[in-house]
Amino acid sequence: MAKRTENTVKLGLFITIAVALFVAAAYLIGSQENMFGANLRISSVFSNVNGLQPGNNVRYSGINIGTVESITLLNDSTVQVNMKLDKKVQPYIKKDAVASIGSDGLVGSMLVNISPGKGAEPMLEEGDVITSYSRVETEELLNTLGKTNENIALISNDLLRITNYMTRGKGTLALLLRDTQLAIGLREAIFNLQATSQRLAATGGQLQHLIGEVENGSGLLNQLLYDTSVISNLNTSIGQIDTLAEKAAPFLAELQRSAESLSASGATLNALLEGLESGQGTAGLLLKDTAAAEDIRRTLENIEAGTARFNENMEAMRHNFLFRRYFKKKEKEGPKEKEAP
Repeated sequence: MAKRTENTVKLGLFITIAVALFVAAAYLIGSQENMFGANLRISSVFSNVNGLQPGNNVRYSGINIGTVESITLLNDSTVQVNMKLDKKVQPYIKKDAVASIGSDGLVGSMLVNISPGKGAEPMLEEGDVITSYSRVETEELLNTLGKTNENIALISNDLLRITNYMTRGKGTLALLLRDTQLAIGLREAIFNLQATSQRLAATGGQLQHLIGEVENGSGLLNQLLYDTSVISNLNTSIGQIDTLAEKAAPFLAELQRSAESLSASGATLNALLEGLESGQGTAGLLLKDTAAAEDIRRTLENIEAGTARFNENMEAMRHNFLFRRYFKKKEKEGPKEKEAP
């Protein structure tokens, strides 16, 4: 009987300890999963959850504040992650918080990180959907690093080839490094460029000074631009020049007639000279006197030279701005006089 009672006590004690351990384990698990406290349920939408599973932790600023309750596939490109958070952290999480998926260490399980926002937004409420941020996947990062390494290898090969060419003295760069005369020429060219820049700067300063004088109302350029009396005086001077040209018109006509007469005289003298050289007529007797013939030839040459110079002077007067209008007027009157008969 005593032994049976002892066994019953042992059994009761074992059951009591087992129940106590079960209750303690249930309490610990429930506390970790926040099963016995008030909860706040929010969600976020991602394009890729990178192996996240329900029950994984949710952290806010590095502190575990809840777990992933469920993961729902919305369509072929978006996944909704539903999170269950401790109600106590609600005042600290604002509506502009950002959720991202990370890992617990290098090889740890995936989890959701919630980062604080930057604005003064109100706190989260039940059922809110916060903004998500998708980080670059490890595979994509490795692919990018692989391509970068390949590019670096190609660049290294090119640099090695260029260095070999330079060492052997090939190429323009090696010539620049070894040819001292070329280096001196480049240095002189740079000095010349600097001197030219200084001269341009000085010219710019003078131009700025000239513009300042014009703006301040001083100098001849300002008078030409803004003083109407100067323009009026110029117009008056031009009118006087036109009047002088009209007054000189008879004189110019007389000069032109004289030039024509001289040209006719020169032609007559040329004909006479030809007759003298051929021995025809009375004047042919002069051919016997070589000295007289030489004097006549010399006189005719002087007359021809004077006629040519006179024609050049007339042509210069034709292009002179004082007599240009007169000659244009005579050219216009010429066709009219021909049409009048």
